Amino acid sequence: MSNRSLPFTEERLLHALQSLPGVNRYLVGFSGGADSTALLHALSKINDRVGNPFVAVHVNHGLHDDAVAWQTHCETFCLRHQIRLYCLDIDLEHRSGAGLEAEARNLRYQAIETLLEPGDCLLTAHHADDQAETLLLNLLRGSGVDGLSAMPMHRVLGVGVLQRPLLAFQNSALVDYLRDNDIEWLEDPSNQMLNYDRNYLRHTVMPLLETRWPEVNKRLLLSCKAMAQARSLLHRIADEYLGQQLSHPFVLHIEGQLSQDPALFNLVLRSWLRQTGVPSIPAHSLESLSQQVQKARGGHRISIHWAGWRLRFYKHRLWLHTDTEIPSFPVTGWPHGCTEIDLGNELGQLVVEGRHPGVPHGKFKVGNRSNIGANAIRKGTHHQSLKNLFQSAGIPPWLRDYIPLCSLDGELVALGDWCFNEQFATWMSEHQVMLCWRPKNPLLKYICAQQQSRVVDHTSAVR
Repeated sequence: MSNRSLPFTEERLLHALQSLPGVNRYLVGFSGGADSTALLHALSKINDRVGNPFVAVHVNHGLHDDAVAWQTHCETFCLRHQIRLYCLDIDLEHRSGAGLEAEARNLRYQAIETLLEPGDCLLTAHHADDQAETLLLNLLRGSGVDGLSAMPMHRVLGVGVLQRPLLAFQNSALVDYLRDNDIEWLEDPSNQMLNYDRNYLRHTVMPLLETRWPEVNKRLLLSCKAMAQARSLLHRIADEYLGQQLSHPFVLHIEGQLSQDPALFNLVLRSWLRQTGVPSIPAHSLESLSQQVQKARGGHRISIHWAGWRLRFYKHRLWLHTDTEIPSFPVTGWPHGCTEIDLGNELGQLVVEGRHPGVPHGKFKVGNRSNIGANAIRKGTHHQSLKNLFQSAGIPPWLRDYIPLCSLDGELVALGDWCFNEQFATWMSEHQVMLCWRPKNPLLKYICAQQQSRVVDHTSAVR
C-alpha cells in the first residue's frame, strides 16, 4: 500500500467528471471550507474543457454567529472568480428528532433540490476521509451491505443527480492544492466539537487507529469498494426476483424460496421499498415480518407499519399502502337519467357507459358491504355470499369495504363492475351499456384490473 496520497489536480478532477454519467449543468455545493473551495476553484479552471455551465450554491444554516460572515466570504470568492452563486437559507428550529447533523444535511439537500432541473447535477466535495468516516459510523450503527458501501459516487437527487468526484482524494491533498494556488478558505469551529459523532471519529478515533494501522483510510476504502461490489450483485439478484414476483408496484407475491429464505426475503423487500421511494423499514420490523410470513398459512393476516406506511400480508401477497384510512362512502341513491356517481376522491366514480342515459327504473342505490343491507348476490338459481366472492377474487379483507355495491329495489345486482346478477346483466346487454368503476387509489385500481382480467379469461374459456 502506497505511503503517498493521490495529489489533487485540475486534470484529475476533469478525469473524474468524465468518468461519471453526463449531465447538462453542474451545481456545486459551496460552504467556503477547504474541500468545497478546492472543488469549485478547480472546476472554474477546467470549465471550458468540461463543457457544461456551472453555478455555486451556498446554504446558510443560521446555526453560528459567523453564518452571515461565511456567506459574505462565499459571495466575495465567487465575485472574484466570476462564478454565479445562489444563497439559500434553511430553518432548523423545527427539528424532526433525527439529530442536528442529520437534520441539517436533509434540509440542505431539500433546499438545493428546489434549484435542480432535469439533467442537472449537484457536485459535492465529499472526499476519501469522509468516506472512511462514513463507513465507520455506519458500522457502529449496525448497518448492512448498503450502509457499509458508504457514499456512492453518484445517485438520484430529486429530478437530477448527485455526484461526488473527490472520493479518491484525501483532505490533505485538497488543502495542498489550495496552498499551492494561494487560495483562502474558511475553518468552521464546529468541526472541532467532539460532541458530534463524525468529529469524534475524525479527531480522536482515526488518529489512534493510524498509529497502529498506517493509512487506515485506504484500508477502509478497500472495504467500501468490496461492499459496493457486493451491493451491486445483491441488487441484481433482488431485481430479478422483483421482475418475477411484482405484479403491481405495491403488490409483491411471496411464494417459493422467497417465503422460506429469510435472507432473500429481507433483500428483496428492502429493494422493493427502495424502488417505490418508501422510507426504509426498521430492522426489527423487517425481522418480525419475515418471521411471521415464514409461519403464515393460507388465510393468515399480518400487518406491519412504520413512518406512515403499512405492509399487509394476505394469500401469499404483500400489499403496501399508506397508513391512512381511505374515506368510505355512504349509501347513495342513483337518480334515473344520471350517468355517473362520485364515490369520493380515492374511490373515484361509477359510470354507466353506452346508449342508455343512466340506470334501470326503480330504487337504484350504491353503497358497500357494511351499509348496503345485503350480503349475497343471486347467480342463476342460487345466491353467492359476498364473503365467498371476495375470497375467491383474492381481495384483502381490509379493502373489501371500499368495493362499490349496487342494489335495485333492495336486491344486490352488482359487485364492483365485474360481478352482476342475471337481471342487471340482461338489462345492460339489452340497452347496450356497461357499468364501469374508475377508482383512483392505486390498490383499488389494481383490484379492478385484476377482476376485469379474470372476467375476460373466464369468457374466453367458455367460448
